[in-house]
Amino acid sequence: MTRIPVSQAPALLPKFNLHVRTNPQPGSDTYVYDAINTDIGIAASTSDVCVKFFELSTLQSKGQLKYHKDQITEIKARSNSLLSASKDGQIAIWDLRQALSATPALTFKTKDPVLSFDMSIDDTMLVSGLALDKNCCAKINLWDPRTVAQPIAVFENSHSEDVSQIRCHPSISHQFLSGSSDGLLCTFDASQTDEDEALLYVANTEASISGCGYFGPSAQYIYAHSDMETLQLWTNEATQLADFGDVRDLAESGVPIDYIIGCKYDSQKESLYLAAGTNEGDIHLLHVGAGSFEHVQALQSGHSGVVRGLNWDLGQGWAVSGAEDGRVSWWATTVPAQPPSPLVQAVSPTASSQKDKSASSRASNGNSRRFAPY
Repeated sequence: MTRIPVSQAPALLPKFNLHVRTNPQPGSDTYVYDAINTDIGIAASTSDVCVKFFELSTLQSKGQLKYHKDQITEIKARSNSLLSASKDGQIAIWDLRQALSATPALTFKTKDPVLSFDMSIDDTMLVSGLALDKNCCAKINLWDPRTVAQPIAVFENSHSEDVSQIRCHPSISHQFLSGSSDGLLCTFDASQTDEDEALLYVANTEASISGCGYFGPSAQYIYAHSDMETLQLWTNEATQLADFGDVRDLAESGVPIDYIIGCKYDSQKESLYLAAGTNEGDIHLLHVGAGSFEHVQALQSGHSGVVRGLNWDLGQGWAVSGAEDGRVSWWATTVPAQPPSPLVQAVSPTASSQKDKSASSRASNGNSRRFAPY
């Protein structure tokens, strides 16, 4: 086992303190898949096939959407809209300017489970990644949101297993990235409707991909993490930059990790962060270097089970998380002015910060440098 170098860098990010969390109903086994910010507050996808809404920062309940017939696999927010995808083969777009109802404004339907999706930066292209069908085809559907009848293109030869991840380029409207259980990362130019012409680059991570995305000042790099809790960095032209292997090995350097939650790119500081969790519900934030990590902080006491989703806004100084314990937790770098409702639990930041200091003191002080090939 190769020990991954880890140093302490708490000054890289302001300290996120736990301020409020929801209280699950007694005896409930419903857990939270993801939690994101929308124009009307926090939206959380849950295992009872709902999208539940909460007031920003207080987590007071605002209602729910119940439309899908099978597991909700991904939710995303756009201006005045929420998008949800499901294993029922549908992507739904909800107009959040209207009262919450069971009828979405638009739906995009397929015969196979939708595992991931994304919308282009200019909202002219919707891309969905599907599960392997009965004919052993793993399809990528491209839709024009203005004409929902049929996909404008279907790519079905680039992957041989479930298409688990779709990410559109943050500035190039016709470019997107796909990741699959077959271990491949594929970069496409969707201005070409022929699949062979559209496929630009292929990178083989040799591990089932559970998450991927662009990062860098011009989104010229790609991160990819796997079901085996490995992390790799690539250029968007399929040249590997770093292979960290199993990040659970960070335990050897004093940072206990059981799984990867996801990655976040801070465009202002041009820094990539890894969010990883423990089975007890702790969240560790690490800055990703060229061949090492910097442990920034631990978010503790928000959850008591596996954390499924973490979304944050560094500029606004907040984070929201959802977990298998059924809780949605709100974290902030400043104390919110609004008091919590009786349906949520206010948390003193003092106790969690003391626990965080104890955990941080266990991490090693090895040298590392920031990932800065640009």
